[in-house]
Amino acid sequence: MKPIRLATRRSTLAKVQAREVGDMIGVPYELVEVTSHGDRVSDPVHAFAQPGAFVRAVQQAVVDGRADVAVHSCKDLPTDSPLVAYHPPRSSPWDVLCGPAWEDLPRGATVGTGSPRRRTQLLLLRPDLEVVSIRGNVDTRLEGVASGRWQAVVLAEAGLLRLGRIDAATHRFAVTEMVPAPGQGALAVEVIPGGDAEELVSSIDHPPTRAAVTAERRLLALTGLGCRASLGAYAETGGEGIVLWAFVADENGPRRVAVRGDEPDQVALLAKRELGL
Repeated sequence: MKPIRLATRRSTLAKVQAREVGDMIGVPYELVEVTSHGDRVSDPVHAFAQPGAFVRAVQQAVVDGRADVAVHSCKDLPTDSPLVAYHPPRSSPWDVLCGPAWEDLPRGATVGTGSPRRRTQLLLLRPDLEVVSIRGNVDTRLEGVASGRWQAVVLAEAGLLRLGRIDAATHRFAVTEMVPAPGQGALAVEVIPGGDAEELVSSIDHPPTRAAVTAERRLLALTGLGCRASLGAYAETGGEGIVLWAFVADENGPRRVAVRGDEPDQVALLAKRELGL
């Protein structure tokens, strides 16, 4: 059997995620490394004109036949795609602080993040903070703390776990403090619908993760907001259906809601209505 070809960005974290997927599929695999538009430019993420700056080139490798599967961080995936996505079990969805303990962070401390969503919610918790826009991989951001360039950074806990750097986290933000990005902590494993790789990839799909991520991304699609906006969405599934926490901040101010329902579309529509979007 020929190895299955997994398209991925070239970053260390992206390749760790691709290997995680390859190991779950359980057949020989090889990585097809791709440089995305987001990797080639140094602009802040929220300044990108079009969504999908980190995934379009990876998707194109599958469309062009250079790879069989595209592996992404789900939170980078735009709501429109030429491929079909499957979702293995989700890692931690939470945002974490790296630096001094939250209660020890001094007044006026400089905290780095590239996310408007994190920036807005940080300042709601601590208006005294100086929140600065940063780019770079996990190691680069943590080095900025170690060197004193900034006193702390906010990162996704899932990335730290996958890279073996979880010791850098000093505070995990609860959903009542900071609602994560839609899809955060989950992977999106994309294939051509009906293609040869779909049966293999569908075997690692995790229905609870799929339901939660679908609800979060449905709210993203309904609102038309993305990484350039202060939108957070996090869903949990269980015996009582789906609970969706959502946050948005715009010209009408910040709002946070929690809604419950039976289907992803239902809770997304409820959250959109409750947020006044």
